[in-house]
Amino acid sequence: MKKKLFILVFIIASLAISSCREAYLPPALTTPSNFLVVEGFINTGPDSTIFKLTRTKNLGDTTFEIPEMFASVTIESKSGAKQFLASQGNGIYASGPLIINTGETYRLNILTSSGSLYESDFVPVLQTPPIDSLTWKQYIDVSIFVSTHDATSNTRFYRWDFDETWEYLTFYDSNIGYDYVNDSLYFLDSSKILTRCWSSARSTDISIGASDNLSQNIISQFPLTKILDGSNKISYRYSIRVKQYALSPPAFEYWQLLKKNGKDLGSIFGTQPADIIGNIKCIDNPADRVIGFVSASTVTDKRIFIKNSELSTWTPRDYFKTTCTPKIIPLDSAGFYLQQDTSYAPAYFISGTPTPLAIAKKVCVDCTRQGGITKKPSYW
Repeated sequence: MKKKLFILVFIIASLAISSCREAYLPPALTTPSNFLVVEGFINTGPDSTIFKLTRTKNLGDTTFEIPEMFASVTIESKSGAKQFLASQGNGIYASGPLIINTGETYRLNILTSSGSLYESDFVPVLQTPPIDSLTWKQYIDVSIFVSTHDATSNTRFYRWDFDETWEYLTFYDSNIGYDYVNDSLYFLDSSKILTRCWSSARSTDISIGASDNLSQNIISQFPLTKILDGSNKISYRYSIRVKQYALSPPAFEYWQLLKKNGKDLGSIFGTQPADIIGNIKCIDNPADRVIGFVSASTVTDKRIFIKNSELSTWTPRDYFKTTCTPKIIPLDSAGFYLQQDTSYAPAYFISGTPTPLAIAKKVCVDCTRQGGITKKPSYW
Protein backbone atom coordinates (compact mmCIF):
# COMPACT_ATOMS: atom_id res chain seq x y z
CA MET A 1 0.00 0.00 0.00
CA LYS A 2 2.82 2.39 0.92
CA LYS A 3 4.56 1.60 -2.37
CA LYS A 4 1.41 2.46 -4.38
CA LEU A 5 1.00 5.70 -2.41
CA PHE A 6 4.62 6.66 -3.10
CA ILE A 7 4.19 6.07 -6.86
CA LEU A 8 1.01 8.17 -6.89
CA VAL A 9 2.74 11.07 -5.06
CA PHE A 10 5.71 10.85 -7.46
CA ILE A 11 3.44 11.04 -10.53
CA ILE A 12 1.53 14.04 -9.14
CA ALA A 13 4.79 15.85 -8.29
CA SER A 14 6.19 15.16 -11.76
CA LEU A 15 3.08 16.55 -13.41
CA ALA A 16 3.22 19.65 -11.22
CA ILE A 17 6.86 20.29 -12.11
CA SER A 18 6.30 19.79 -15.83
CA SER A 19 3.22 22.04 -15.80
CA CYS A 20 5.38 24.87 -14.39
CA ARG A 21 7.87 24.62 -17.25
CA GLU A 22 6.77 27.06 -19.94
CA ALA A 23 8.37 27.11 -23.35
CA TYR A 24 10.41 30.24 -23.92
CA LEU A 25 10.19 31.63 -27.43
CA PRO A 26 12.54 34.55 -28.08
CA PRO A 27 11.22 37.64 -29.88
CA ALA A 28 12.91 36.57 -33.12
CA LEU A 29 10.63 33.51 -33.14
CA THR A 30 7.35 35.08 -32.05
CA THR A 31 7.27 38.60 -33.46
CA PRO A 32 4.99 38.61 -36.53
CA SER A 33 7.43 40.26 -38.89
CA ASN A 34 9.50 39.46 -41.98
CA PHE A 35 13.15 39.15 -40.99
CA LEU A 36 15.98 39.41 -43.47
CA VAL A 37 18.07 36.23 -43.51
CA VAL A 38 21.60 36.57 -44.90
CA GLU A 39 23.57 33.46 -45.86
CA GLY A 40 27.09 33.54 -47.27
CA PHE A 41 30.55 34.94 -46.63
CA ILE A 42 33.07 37.25 -48.29
CA ASN A 43 35.39 34.94 -50.19
CA THR A 44 38.80 36.59 -50.22
CA GLY A 45 40.37 33.81 -52.29
CA PRO A 46 40.31 33.16 -56.06
CA ASP A 47 36.68 32.07 -56.14
CA SER A 48 33.20 33.61 -56.26
CA THR A 49 31.50 35.40 -53.40
CA ILE A 50 27.86 34.34 -53.12
CA PHE A 51 25.15 35.58 -50.76
CA LYS A 52 21.58 34.36 -50.45
CA LEU A 53 18.98 36.82 -49.13
CA THR A 54 15.57 35.64 -47.99
CA ARG A 55 12.66 36.77 -45.84
CA THR A 56 10.85 34.64 -43.33
CA LYS A 57 7.59 35.44 -41.56
CA ASN A 58 8.51 33.28 -38.59
CA LEU A 59 11.85 31.68 -37.84
CA GLY A 60 10.07 28.59 -36.55
CA ASP A 61 8.34 28.02 -39.88
CA THR A 62 10.65 27.85 -42.90
CA THR A 63 7.65 27.32 -45.17
CA PHE A 64 7.31 31.07 -45.42
CA GLU A 65 10.79 31.74 -46.78
CA ILE A 66 10.69 34.37 -49.51
CA PRO A 67 13.68 35.43 -51.68
CA GLU A 68 14.71 39.07 -51.33
CA MET A 69 14.59 40.26 -54.92
CA PHE A 70 15.96 43.38 -56.67
CA ALA A 71 18.36 44.37 -53.89
CA SER A 72 21.64 46.22 -54.39
CA VAL A 73 24.42 44.26 -52.69
CA THR A 74 28.00 45.49 -52.29
CA ILE A 75 31.20 44.56 -50.50
CA GLU A 76 32.80 47.67 -48.99
CA SER A 77 36.30 48.11 -47.58
CA LYS A 78 37.09 50.32 -44.61
CA SER A 79 38.75 52.76 -47.03
CA GLY A 80 35.46 53.07 -48.95
CA ALA A 81 36.11 50.96 -52.08
CA LYS A 82 33.00 49.07 -53.19
CA GLN A 83 32.51 45.95 -55.29
CA PHE A 84 29.06 44.96 -56.51
CA LEU A 85 27.39 41.55 -56.42
CA ALA A 86 25.08 40.91 -59.38
CA SER A 87 21.65 39.37 -58.93
CA GLN A 88 21.43 35.76 -60.11
CA GLY A 89 17.70 35.51 -59.39
CA ASN A 90 15.82 33.83 -56.56
CA GLY A 91 17.55 35.94 -53.91
CA ILE A 92 21.09 34.95 -54.97
CA TYR A 93 23.73 37.67 -55.41
CA ALA A 94 27.23 36.84 -56.61
CA SER A 95 30.53 38.23 -57.81
CA GLY A 96 33.63 36.74 -59.37
CA PRO A 97 36.94 36.87 -57.44
CA LEU A 98 37.08 40.09 -55.42
CA ILE A 99 39.98 42.53 -55.28
CA ILE A 100 41.01 42.13 -51.66
CA ASN A 101 43.65 43.80 -49.51
CA THR A 102 44.33 41.38 -46.68
CA GLY A 103 45.29 44.27 -44.39
CA GLU A 104 41.85 45.90 -44.76
CA THR A 105 38.54 45.13 -43.12
CA TYR A 106 35.35 44.61 -45.13
CA ARG A 107 31.60 44.66 -44.68
CA LEU A 108 28.45 43.72 -46.58
CA ASN A 109 25.94 46.43 -47.62
CA ILE A 110 22.37 45.61 -48.70
CA LEU A 111 19.93 48.15 -50.07
CA THR A 112 16.53 46.52 -50.59
CA SER A 113 14.03 47.46 -53.26
CA SER A 114 11.88 49.03 -50.52
CA GLY A 115 14.73 51.38 -49.59
CA SER A 116 15.91 49.73 -46.35
CA LEU A 117 19.67 49.76 -45.79
CA TYR A 118 21.45 46.92 -43.98
CA GLU A 119 25.13 46.80 -43.06
CA SER A 120 27.33 44.23 -41.40
CA ASP A 121 30.18 45.11 -39.07
CA PHE A 122 33.58 45.51 -40.66
CA VAL A 123 35.36 42.17 -40.35
CA PRO A 124 39.04 41.23 -40.82
CA VAL A 125 40.29 39.03 -43.62
CA LEU A 126 41.21 35.59 -42.24
CA GLN A 127 43.56 33.11 -43.89
CA THR A 128 42.21 29.57 -43.66
CA PRO A 129 44.91 26.94 -43.17
CA PRO A 130 44.87 23.87 -45.41
CA ILE A 131 43.08 20.66 -44.50
CA ASP A 132 45.71 18.22 -43.32
CA SER A 133 43.72 15.08 -44.02
CA LEU A 134 40.29 13.79 -44.85
CA THR A 135 39.90 10.18 -43.71
CA TRP A 136 37.26 7.53 -43.15
CA LYS A 137 36.81 4.53 -40.93
CA GLN A 138 34.30 1.72 -41.06
CA TYR A 139 32.93 0.10 -37.97
CA ILE A 140 29.54 -0.90 -39.32
CA ASP A 141 28.65 2.50 -40.76
CA VAL A 142 31.29 4.65 -42.47
CA SER A 143 32.41 7.74 -40.56
CA ILE A 144 34.36 10.59 -42.19
CA PHE A 145 36.84 12.78 -40.31
CA VAL A 146 38.75 15.99 -41.00
CA SER A 147 42.06 17.07 -39.46
CA THR A 148 43.75 20.47 -39.61
CA HIS A 149 46.18 22.77 -37.82
CA ASP A 150 47.53 26.29 -38.11
CA ALA A 151 51.29 26.54 -37.63
CA THR A 152 51.00 30.32 -37.22
CA SER A 153 48.32 29.94 -34.49
CA ASN A 154 46.32 32.74 -36.12
CA THR A 155 43.31 30.47 -36.56
CA ARG A 156 41.72 28.67 -33.64
CA PHE A 157 38.13 28.41 -34.85
CA TYR A 158 36.85 26.52 -37.89
CA ARG A 159 33.71 25.72 -39.81
CA TRP A 160 33.25 22.99 -42.40
CA ASP A 161 30.65 22.13 -44.98
CA PHE A 162 30.73 19.55 -47.74
CA ASP A 163 29.16 18.25 -50.89
CA GLU A 164 28.98 14.56 -51.64
CA THR A 165 28.50 12.67 -54.88
CA TRP A 166 27.85 9.00 -55.39
CA GLU A 167 27.75 6.71 -58.39
CA TYR A 168 25.16 3.97 -58.35
CA LEU A 169 23.76 1.28 -60.64
CA THR A 170 20.24 0.06 -61.21
CA PHE A 171 19.11 -3.29 -59.82
CA TYR A 172 18.90 -4.69 -63.38
CA ASP A 173 21.40 -3.90 -66.13
CA SER A 174 18.74 -3.47 -68.80
CA ASN A 175 19.38 -2.49 -72.41
CA ILE A 176 15.80 -3.05 -73.59
CA GLY A 177 13.33 -0.29 -74.40
CA TYR A 178 9.64 -0.30 -75.19
CA ASP A 179 7.91 1.86 -77.82
CA TYR A 180 4.41 2.64 -76.50
CA VAL A 181 3.28 4.10 -79.84
CA ASN A 182 4.33 1.19 -82.04
CA ASP A 183 3.92 -1.45 -79.32
CA SER A 184 7.37 -2.91 -79.84
CA LEU A 185 10.48 -3.85 -77.90
CA TYR A 186 13.91 -2.68 -79.05
CA PHE A 187 17.52 -2.60 -77.94
CA LEU A 188 18.63 0.74 -76.53
CA ASP A 189 21.49 2.69 -78.06
CA SER A 190 24.44 2.81 -75.64
CA SER A 191 23.85 6.55 -75.09
CA LYS A 192 20.26 5.88 -74.00
CA ILE A 193 20.95 3.18 -71.41
CA LEU A 194 19.94 4.40 -67.94
CA THR A 195 21.68 1.91 -65.67
CA ARG A 196 24.45 4.16 -64.24
CA CYS A 197 23.84 7.51 -62.51
CA TRP A 198 25.44 10.08 -60.25
CA SER A 199 23.61 11.86 -57.46
CA SER A 200 24.74 14.74 -55.23
CA ALA A 201 23.81 16.39 -51.94
CA ARG A 202 25.08 19.21 -49.73
CA SER A 203 25.65 19.12 -45.99
CA THR A 204 22.81 20.40 -43.83
CA ASP A 205 24.30 20.14 -40.34
CA ILE A 206 26.48 22.84 -38.77
CA SER A 207 30.03 21.53 -38.29
CA ILE A 208 32.33 23.73 -36.21
CA GLY A 209 35.47 23.05 -34.20
CA ALA A 210 37.90 24.96 -32.00
CA SER A 211 41.41 24.44 -30.64
CA ASP A 212 41.45 27.41 -28.25
CA ASN A 213 41.26 25.15 -25.20
CA LEU A 214 43.86 22.69 -26.47
CA SER A 215 47.57 22.73 -25.65
CA GLN A 216 48.35 22.52 -29.38
CA ASN A 217 46.60 24.27 -32.24
CA ILE A 218 45.60 20.98 -33.82
CA ILE A 219 42.19 19.53 -34.63
CA SER A 220 42.52 15.82 -35.18
CA GLN A 221 39.88 13.44 -36.54
CA PHE A 222 36.91 15.78 -36.19
CA PRO A 223 33.78 13.73 -37.10
CA LEU A 224 32.02 15.32 -40.08
CA THR A 225 29.40 12.88 -41.22
CA LYS A 226 28.32 9.25 -41.11
CA ILE A 227 27.05 7.04 -43.94
CA LEU A 228 24.76 4.33 -42.65
CA ASP A 229 25.44 0.70 -43.46
CA GLY A 230 23.79 -0.36 -46.71
CA SER A 231 23.23 3.19 -47.95
CA ASN A 232 23.06 3.56 -51.71
CA LYS A 233 25.76 6.24 -51.39
CA ILE A 234 28.51 3.61 -51.31
CA SER A 235 26.79 0.92 -53.31
CA TYR A 236 29.45 1.50 -55.99
CA ARG A 237 31.64 4.62 -55.57
CA TYR A 238 31.36 7.69 -53.34
CA SER A 239 33.12 11.06 -53.12
CA ILE A 240 33.06 13.86 -50.58
CA ARG A 241 34.56 17.33 -50.97
CA VAL A 242 35.02 19.25 -47.73
CA LYS A 243 35.45 23.02 -47.52
CA GLN A 244 37.13 24.62 -44.51
CA TYR A 245 36.61 28.19 -43.28
CA ALA A 246 38.52 30.11 -40.62
CA LEU A 247 36.26 31.88 -38.10
CA SER A 248 36.76 34.78 -35.74
CA PRO A 249 35.72 34.22 -32.09
CA PRO A 250 32.43 36.18 -32.56
CA ALA A 251 31.63 34.20 -35.71
CA PHE A 252 32.31 30.92 -33.90
CA GLU A 253 29.98 31.97 -31.07
CA TYR A 254 27.25 32.74 -33.60
CA TRP A 255 27.53 29.35 -35.32
CA GLN A 256 27.79 27.60 -31.98
CA LEU A 257 24.56 29.21 -30.79
CA LEU A 258 22.85 28.40 -34.07
CA LYS A 259 23.92 24.76 -33.77
CA LYS A 260 22.87 24.56 -30.13
CA ASN A 261 19.41 25.97 -30.83
CA GLY A 262 18.86 23.56 -33.69
CA LYS A 263 19.90 20.60 -31.52
CA ASP A 264 18.03 21.44 -28.33
CA LEU A 265 14.71 22.74 -29.64
CA GLY A 266 11.86 20.31 -29.12
CA SER A 267 13.01 18.88 -25.79
CA ILE A 268 11.36 20.19 -22.61
CA PHE A 269 14.53 19.29 -20.72
CA GLY A 270 16.86 20.94 -23.26
CA THR A 271 18.43 24.37 -23.13
CA GLN A 272 15.92 27.13 -23.80
CA PRO A 273 16.41 28.63 -27.28
CA ALA A 274 18.47 31.81 -27.35
CA ASP A 275 17.80 34.91 -29.39
CA ILE A 276 20.24 34.62 -32.31
CA ILE A 277 21.86 37.94 -33.20
CA GLY A 278 24.57 38.21 -35.84
CA ASN A 279 26.70 41.13 -36.97
CA ILE A 280 24.24 42.66 -39.47
CA LYS A 281 21.89 45.52 -38.63
CA CYS A 282 19.29 47.68 -40.30
CA ILE A 283 20.55 51.27 -40.41
CA ASP A 284 17.10 52.81 -40.89
CA ASN A 285 15.43 50.79 -38.14
CA PRO A 286 17.77 49.22 -35.55
CA ALA A 287 14.80 47.30 -34.10
CA ASP A 288 14.45 45.41 -37.40
CA ARG A 289 16.14 42.07 -36.70
CA VAL A 290 18.49 40.43 -39.16
CA ILE A 291 19.62 36.80 -39.07
CA GLY A 292 23.12 36.09 -40.32
CA PHE A 293 26.82 36.61 -39.69
CA VAL A 294 29.22 37.95 -42.31
CA SER A 295 32.81 36.70 -42.26
CA ALA A 296 35.69 37.25 -44.68
CA SER A 297 38.17 34.47 -45.33
CA THR A 298 39.87 32.26 -47.84
CA VAL A 299 38.62 28.71 -48.29
CA THR A 300 40.58 25.47 -48.41
CA ASP A 301 39.20 22.15 -49.54
CA LYS A 302 39.99 18.48 -50.00
CA ARG A 303 38.25 15.58 -51.78
CA ILE A 304 38.43 11.84 -51.25
CA PHE A 305 36.81 8.81 -52.93
CA ILE A 306 35.55 5.59 -51.35
CA LYS A 307 34.84 2.45 -53.38
CA ASN A 308 32.43 -0.23 -52.29
CA SER A 309 35.20 -2.79 -52.85
CA GLU A 310 37.23 -1.08 -50.09
CA LEU A 311 34.57 -1.81 -47.46
CA SER A 312 34.78 -4.89 -45.29
CA THR A 313 31.02 -5.47 -45.48
CA TRP A 314 28.11 -3.45 -46.78
CA THR A 315 24.64 -4.83 -46.23
CA PRO A 316 22.36 -3.76 -49.09
CA ARG A 317 18.98 -2.47 -48.03
CA ASP A 318 15.99 -4.70 -48.69
CA TYR A 319 14.02 -2.00 -50.52
CA PHE A 320 15.13 -2.95 -54.04
CA LYS A 321 15.05 -6.68 -53.36
CA THR A 322 11.35 -6.45 -52.65
CA THR A 323 10.53 -3.65 -55.08
CA CYS A 324 12.42 -5.21 -57.96
CA THR A 325 10.85 -8.64 -57.90
CA PRO A 326 10.30 -9.29 -61.63
CA LYS A 327 7.22 -10.45 -63.48
CA ILE A 328 7.95 -13.17 -66.02
CA ILE A 329 5.67 -12.82 -69.05
CA PRO A 330 5.33 -14.21 -72.59
CA LEU A 331 7.19 -12.15 -75.14
CA ASP A 332 4.10 -11.67 -77.31
CA SER A 333 2.22 -10.24 -74.31
CA ALA A 334 4.76 -7.51 -73.49
CA GLY A 335 2.55 -4.75 -74.89
CA PHE A 336 -0.44 -5.87 -72.86
CA TYR A 337 1.45 -5.86 -69.55
CA LEU A 338 3.51 -2.71 -70.15
CA GLN A 339 0.57 -0.60 -71.31
CA GLN A 340 -1.68 -1.93 -68.60
CA ASP A 341 0.78 -0.83 -65.91
CA THR A 342 3.13 1.94 -67.09
CA SER A 343 5.18 1.75 -63.89
CA TYR A 344 6.86 -1.35 -65.37
CA ALA A 345 9.57 -1.61 -68.03
CA PRO A 346 11.49 -4.44 -69.74
CA ALA A 347 14.28 -5.79 -67.51
CA TYR A 348 15.91 -8.76 -69.28
CA PHE A 349 15.32 -11.67 -71.67
CA ILE A 350 15.22 -15.29 -70.53
CA SER A 351 16.35 -17.67 -73.24
CA GLY A 352 14.92 -21.16 -73.71
CA THR A 353 11.70 -20.66 -71.74
CA PRO A 354 8.04 -20.34 -72.77
CA THR A 355 7.86 -16.97 -70.96
CA PRO A 356 11.12 -15.32 -72.07
CA LEU A 357 10.69 -11.71 -70.84
CA ALA A 358 11.13 -10.27 -67.34
CA ILE A 359 9.65 -6.87 -66.57
CA ALA A 360 10.18 -4.85 -63.39
CA LYS A 361 9.38 -1.49 -61.86
CA LYS A 362 11.00 1.36 -63.81
CA VAL A 363 13.03 2.41 -60.75
CA CYS A 364 14.81 -0.95 -61.10
CA VAL A 365 16.01 -0.31 -64.68
CA ASP A 366 16.14 3.52 -64.88
CA CYS A 367 18.61 5.13 -62.48
CA THR A 368 17.19 8.63 -63.03
CA ARG A 369 14.07 7.47 -61.15
CA GLN A 370 16.18 7.71 -57.98
CA GLY A 371 16.95 11.37 -58.66
CA GLY A 372 20.37 11.05 -60.27
CA ILE A 373 21.70 12.08 -63.68
CA THR A 374 23.59 10.05 -66.27
CA LYS A 375 26.25 12.72 -66.93
CA LYS A 376 29.53 11.83 -65.24
CA PRO A 377 30.97 14.67 -63.09
CA SER A 378 34.16 16.27 -64.45
CA TYR A 379 36.15 15.20 -61.36
CA TRP A 380 35.09 11.54 -61.60
